[in-house]
Amino acid sequence: MKKILAFILSAVMIFTLTVTPASAIDIAEVKTVVTDVLCKALAFVFEGLVNGIVAPIREGDNFISEEEYLSDSLCGGLYDGTDLFLSEAPADARWSLGSASASLVPEDWETYSDLYLGGYMSTDNYMSNDVREILDDMRVRVIAMSDGTGRGTAVFATIDSIGLGNSDVEGIRRMLDGFAQAKGINSINIFTTHSHSGIDTQGLWTDILGTWPFAFIKGYTGMGDYYGGTSDRYMAFLYEKVSLAIEAAVADMEEGTLVYAEKDFGTKYASIDNRPSADALDGRIKRFTFTPDSGSTPTVIVNMAAHPSTAGLATGSDSDLVKGHGVSGDYVYYMGEVINGAGYDFMFFNGAICGIYTDTPDVNTDRRVDKAAAYGKEMGKITLALTMTQTEIEADSYLMGLSFTEEELAGRSYTPWYEGWTPVTERQVAPLLNIKLKNVEVQITNPVILLAAKLKLVNYTAKKTESGDCFITTEIGYMELGEDLKIAFVPGEFCADLAYGGSSLKAENSARGRDFSEQTLAELFGEDILVFGMANDAVGYIVPDNDYLMCIDFGHYHETISLGQSTASTLMKGFAELRDEIG
Repeated sequence: MKKILAFILSAVMIFTLTVTPASAIDIAEVKTVVTDVLCKALAFVFEGLVNGIVAPIREGDNFISEEEYLSDSLCGGLYDGTDLFLSEAPADARWSLGSASASLVPEDWETYSDLYLGGYMSTDNYMSNDVREILDDMRVRVIAMSDGTGRGTAVFATIDSIGLGNSDVEGIRRMLDGFAQAKGINSINIFTTHSHSGIDTQGLWTDILGTWPFAFIKGYTGMGDYYGGTSDRYMAFLYEKVSLAIEAAVADMEEGTLVYAEKDFGTKYASIDNRPSADALDGRIKRFTFTPDSGSTPTVIVNMAAHPSTAGLATGSDSDLVKGHGVSGDYVYYMGEVINGAGYDFMFFNGAICGIYTDTPDVNTDRRVDKAAAYGKEMGKITLALTMTQTEIEADSYLMGLSFTEEELAGRSYTPWYEGWTPVTERQVAPLLNIKLKNVEVQITNPVILLAAKLKLVNYTAKKTESGDCFITTEIGYMELGEDLKIAFVPGEFCADLAYGGSSLKAENSARGRDFSEQTLAELFGEDILVFGMANDAVGYIVPDNDYLMCIDFGHYHETISLGQSTASTLMKGFAELRDEIG
């Protein structure tokens, strides 16, 4: 396809040159105009073809009528957050926090016949990333927090996987209903790291050639029931392990203090790789540290923005076992190893990661998982050292003992991460936790996602209106920690332009030639807003409506894994309503 488009583009440019005076020609402008036309034509043809395929396919039982659909099916009232928002911490308020973690790799994983990695579709693997090896671990990490004001406990669980759909988030919550009511839990929040090498928890990355044809036959003929793309046995295992970890974190809660530090590295450790129309990137490493009064194990909580997508596919000397077949928590796992090794429990939240990928250290590695490890260990050391001086870092035997070897650095241009280091200041976080969650209905207009939902290859409960339009209920959230830290919960891979402002929001840089119509998170809540992405749902990429184009390539492949053109504006309207509701 790229070669065909390149040929057409060249032909059109040659034709233009032959009929236009040289003085009037701007080659760059001609190329831009022609590329734009070709992209839009490709998008039109692609959407038309897929819509034609999707239209006659019957829906599964996950498509229900408006009458059956409960708009509060996700939060369910029990998990909406704190009813009252406080503007300052009461004098007698105290932080309480508990943490827990558990492996999400079954000990008998080799007895499963339906485990696949989520995040890659490769012809090298014949479109089947079945699990053959455990490279490190896939984990759930949990913290439970309370500010001691009597407004309840908020729970946060992060899973090392590609994503978790709304129905699965609701399923985990329902398992904990009785426990939550007994313990005064005001919200249960399930995040994913978006690791591209964890066991598939969504269903899109299963045995494509072995399952999709049969699903199509059922869809067109009406014969037989659909079955989900994920392993029922594995998802039951995951539900139980996550629920038990949440209970353990609540039981582990004790009083202590919370401090916060952040350092902005710009594009040094992450970059925008494949969405040229966007230019915003949150390069900050944000670190919360909870220290119990009792002297027991403290907890480090990290928020940063970068795809955990390095481990997985093969490079160079990789064996077939790790060519998309090896389970890994990617860099997050190795970051946790470093922080755990320093004597802390570890919690992680990914950020606004649409098009944002890791810049791994320039060291010699044989396999992609080794590159993920190198990056994760580096980020772990950086996190621990945020408030240290370079002299303190160089005197720290633990941090320096994790340095790369001469063999790993042979012939490389690697510069030690601490060279020229400037420390940042840590500050106390007042014991104040305000949190509010809100359901938002988003229309599914992307025919690719509609196809996956119809064939029940993703675990979504969708509403179908009398007019034939389809919607899902997803969830957004807003949290305040202390009196100045603000955090938005976003249910997917969020374009950072939508958080902080960026080029793709402007008409001149967008695919559709108009400005984005809604306010950014920074405009709604303040420019220092933090983003916790992949929160309580995984709706795919969230890109500005004005820059949405289903042309697969040319910096717009994200749209093929997005609910549709109005996703971003719908969610941003929801955030504006949430802000107004909070007051």
